[in-house]
Amino acid sequence: MKSDDTLLVLDYSYKKKKFLSTTVTYISLILFFILLGSYKYPTTRINNKLVITSSNQIQNLLEVQITSLSNQTLYDTSRSINNQLNLLLVEFYKNREYKPAWIQNFRTNHSFASILNLLDSSAYFGFPIDYFNVEKIHFLDTETKNLINNKDFLKQRMELELTTTYSALKFMLYLKHGIIEADTSSAFSSNIKTLPEILNNAVNQFNIKEEILSVQPDLVQHRNLLNSLSYFIDLHYSIKYTTPAFIDDKLLAKSLYYTGIIGSPVFDSTNLKSDALYKLAEEYQIPNDSLLNILTHEALVSLLEYRYFQTCLNLNRLRNLNQNGDNYLFVNIPEFKLHVIESNKEKEEFNVIVGTTETPTPTLTSNIEKVIANPFWTVPRSIVSNEMLRKIRKDSTYLKRNGYFVINNYEETVDESQINWNDVDPLGKKYWIRQINSSKNALGQVKFMFPNDYSVYLHDTQSKGLFKKDNRTFSHGCIRLENPNKLAQYLTDNYNTQNKSDIGNLISANKRHIIDLSEKIEIHIQYITCSGAQNSDMIFFNDVYNKDKEEIKAIFPNQIEI
Repeated sequence: MKSDDTLLVLDYSYKKKKFLSTTVTYISLILFFILLGSYKYPTTRINNKLVITSSNQIQNLLEVQITSLSNQTLYDTSRSINNQLNLLLVEFYKNREYKPAWIQNFRTNHSFASILNLLDSSAYFGFPIDYFNVEKIHFLDTETKNLINNKDFLKQRMELELTTTYSALKFMLYLKHGIIEADTSSAFSSNIKTLPEILNNAVNQFNIKEEILSVQPDLVQHRNLLNSLSYFIDLHYSIKYTTPAFIDDKLLAKSLYYTGIIGSPVFDSTNLKSDALYKLAEEYQIPNDSLLNILTHEALVSLLEYRYFQTCLNLNRLRNLNQNGDNYLFVNIPEFKLHVIESNKEKEEFNVIVGTTETPTPTLTSNIEKVIANPFWTVPRSIVSNEMLRKIRKDSTYLKRNGYFVINNYEETVDESQINWNDVDPLGKKYWIRQINSSKNALGQVKFMFPNDYSVYLHDTQSKGLFKKDNRTFSHGCIRLENPNKLAQYLTDNYNTQNKSDIGNLISANKRHIIDLSEKIEIHIQYITCSGAQNSDMIFFNDVYNKDKEEIKAIFPNQIEI
């Protein structure tokens, strides 16, 4: 048996061990909860101030905000731009499982800096107005830095996050489809749905600029114009913010050339600086002293500003196009040119004649389906009523002498003597006038057909001398083509893989021959009053149908005195 003293020693040792064990357990628990609390509520230092935050607090708040916004949009049946962008914003955050894109540890991140840089430079992409809440984003970013540990801090950060995303999506939408204020139109709905995914990829891959700019139209005309715009803006700013007496003559000459005051971008012996400034002053009824004075300087700056808005308008027109594929024909009405685009590069260009101001050539997009050698010309009823009827009434031999005959709706020839030409509408809906396929045919020897609502097409012409004119607005709306045989051969060689045809031989046969292209090629007939040259200079064309001023006022209201 152990003595009583031995038992006391053992009991004391046991109690001591138990006490130490319990103490260690309690200390461990205390440390665990301290660490756990620190994990849930980390501290962030912003502007040298300590902010107690939660790592998932902003994510939870985003989920609440987005869920609420999603419920609101469900009951909004309009197709307003705001509603459509809100739907995209909801989709964006759902795909991200509500993780913020621009805020990290309550600081703005590198992606935010990249998107803000893009939005700040939106004027260089043809957006002269703050469509994208750039001022508000800057304000919110500054405000939140001044509200640290304030009850409004989190609210402001949430607003900054959502405003930035909304603006990024709107910027992408406008880059892709142009400025859309009224509604987004169901025609774009399928393409619009891809924007949240593209933006998400941009954020996840830290590749904001390249991914966002990838949504732009892949048109040669858009690419060239956008490239030249940045140089033009720099020139404009140089002229605007330089004292008139110190403006470089090279910049001055190019500016006067861009505004249409002179016909050459340099001053020389045939293009004197004093004469150019005199012309500028004379046009705007400004006292002239052959120098660039305050008044002529203001006039020049205003003219350059108008050219800038004109460029923005044309970029918008190009973005409105629904372009498919890398191969297409592009007719630019004010330029009087047809451009053949192959693999997104210009292969060939042709001079064209377009409609008069009274019978303007319409803008449209279609597909060329047929090439016709030695075509008939079925005369449009408007031409019969406005031009031919009085000639027929005056001269009974007019139709026969000019190779015309009458057909019915079944394309059967009708004896013209059966028609009472003195009636108000002698043809009615039953008859048509057609011209035989001959060297005197108004359509010439080749015709290019594409479906459209305006009954216009491309064709040859007998009036070759008109192509020497600078202003070529002579047709009734159709597009007359110089050297049409060359275009016809190109199309049949490249888009008629089943049966190769020699256009020259078909024309020589003097018989009407239809070539159905086995592969359709897209044609855009557009109204673009400026373009970018290969050397990054701007080229401005005459606004032959006087469209630009009214459209600028409609799209960019209250921005410029025109």
